[in-house]
Amino acid sequence: MPQITAIEPQKRKKGRFNIFLDDKFAFGISSFTLLEHNLKVGKALGADEIETITKKEELAKLLELATNYLSYRPRSEKEVIDYLVKKIASRENIKFNQAKESALIPLAVKKLKKYKYLDDNAFAKWWLESRLRSRPKSLRQIKIELKQKGIESETLESISPQSLNEVEIAKKALAKKVKRWQTLSPIDFKKKVYQYLLSRGFDYETVREVFAFFNKKR
Repeated sequence: MPQITAIEPQKRKKGRFNIFLDDKFAFGISSFTLLEHNLKVGKALGADEIETITKKEELAKLLELATNYLSYRPRSEKEVIDYLVKKIASRENIKFNQAKESALIPLAVKKLKKYKYLDDNAFAKWWLESRLRSRPKSLRQIKIELKQKGIESETLESISPQSLNEVEIAKKALAKKVKRWQTLSPIDFKKKVYQYLLSRGFDYETVREVFAFFNKKR
């Protein structure tokens, strides 16, 4: 059985250590794993224990990547999975579909859910509120975005408040734009309004009503 001959702190990462077995570098670990497995110079490690330790460290690295990715804004489960799969594919120089089969991915997702880092219901509500507040789009368009992020249909239905009024959302979406278009000809003004609102997923009936509202105010 190989023996630990040296344990050295890593220079670039505080709280991590390099483990040497029989005078050869074997793997890097966190201080938590070091203490958990009572690793010290002179201790012999069997193949099974080495595999357990290295897998735990790989999982810890994925969790660190995921939490950093989530620190910028909330993410859906699919977004996080795709991000981690890409990281694995790049690191191991394998294809995306091959990396997606990693047994560490579901373990990482389970951990993230346990500690409330991942919650598709909460993410969907946040996305909806954020879109309506800063970049108003039709509810249909927002649902398409969420579906692309892996949100299930049941969740999409549950986050749709009955009080949402598409006409009011469209007015809000157009409010700032209209100020820039005041000097346009009636035809060009109508063209701009229709193109903009249709591109944001609003239906023709809503667009007609909103156009009529702003056209009267010109």
